[in-house]
Amino acid sequence: MKNIIFVLLLVSSPLFAVNEFYSLTRSIRSLGMGGAFFGMSDDEYALFSNPAGLSHRQDNTELKVRLNGQVSNSAISGFKDFTNLGNKNLDTAINTLNEHQGKPMYGQVGLLPSFLRKNLAVGLLVADTKLGFNITKGISTDPAQIALMDPNAEIADLTAISDSGIVLGYGQSIIHPNLHLGLNLKGLFRAGGRKAFTAAEYIAKQKINIDPKEIGGSGMGVDLDLGATYEMPYLPFGVLSRASVVFSNLLATDFSSSRQGGVPPRMVRTANLGWYTAFEGVGFVDNFHLLADISDIPLGGESNPNLGARNTGSFLKKVHLGVEMPIGRLSLRTGVNQGYLTAGVGLNLSFIKLDFATYGEETGGSTNQQSRRYALTIALGWGGGPAEPVTRQEEKVVNPVKTEPVKAVAPEKTEPKPESTNPVTPKN
Repeated sequence: MKNIIFVLLLVSSPLFAVNEFYSLTRSIRSLGMGGAFFGMSDDEYALFSNPAGLSHRQDNTELKVRLNGQVSNSAISGFKDFTNLGNKNLDTAINTLNEHQGKPMYGQVGLLPSFLRKNLAVGLLVADTKLGFNITKGISTDPAQIALMDPNAEIADLTAISDSGIVLGYGQSIIHPNLHLGLNLKGLFRAGGRKAFTAAEYIAKQKINIDPKEIGGSGMGVDLDLGATYEMPYLPFGVLSRASVVFSNLLATDFSSSRQGGVPPRMVRTANLGWYTAFEGVGFVDNFHLLADISDIPLGGESNPNLGARNTGSFLKKVHLGVEMPIGRLSLRTGVNQGYLTAGVGLNLSFIKLDFATYGEETGGSTNQQSRRYALTIALGWGGGPAEPVTRQEEKVVNPVKTEPVKAVAPEKTEPKPESTNPVTPKN
């Protein structure tokens, strides 16, 4: 009975929309650097950012399986509180939901086996699943507000998107040694969508179904990314600088092949700009990597901001700044993502990689609705290890092969043959 009374006390307060920038998968190394990566893009996540970066990679081979996980700081307590409201008294339940209103609860998990070498990468994305739960309504005990209660009012929403598929990336210098082009070809399966939960559904004690196929729809599609990077010579700062431009999801696939159920969210076609500069290290720091991206500039595709569209929000949501400081096998990272500070650390061994990051994600139309998140990735496999420190690349000059001059040989002097002294006897 208390559950029913509690739900009837829900009132229509301003709706808190979650405008998340959902992606296929995200590099946790990059998240520690403010989400910037298009200018560097030198590991397996070139498959999801800038494939031209594969052309810059050192000539070593990696074969690894990477497990990624993320969670927002409100996710664990939020899910638990919402599902256990029936065990609490009315006042406690009201206070609990009021505390969580406008604090999106986010979780992500995914698997990425990959093969990586210079110029070429192949990745198998396995059930990279993103879940976002949000309480949208406030609570009141005012009788006047109770009388205005709509049983169909939305009290919460759940967005679930799961991506799987195979991605092939190739990058190569072309025309000029400083110009590098790359292409990612993606065959994808996507399931998911968004579901709103109403007061009437909660009264009926309907369970929250987090199966992406049931929440939205599912289907298959093909898409591709095109990236270009130019190495900037003769700049007065740094030892290496690159400027990049990437067009992601050029086909903006709508997953129309083998579609079942509803319509899953489309891919978003975007333009992305990246800059990367490496500076010489100081002391025990090998290098200072500085990155700056302006990304997620919308060019079509998904138009619903609740399902990942990039056509809403302030310009600051598209700005990413980052720093990475490799120290042998250890890397320290920091940056600014969508206006919020980030931090990260990485450990790069021959058979295991660990990356941790904490970052702020903007979930509203402007930069004032931060969701603080924590991310961890573990990669196991063969190959890799720390990269060599970046040094200035001097222009190569081909010197001609030195050869000793050929000395002219004077012709040998030959003495003329003496004339014969024997008299010639004429024949009769």
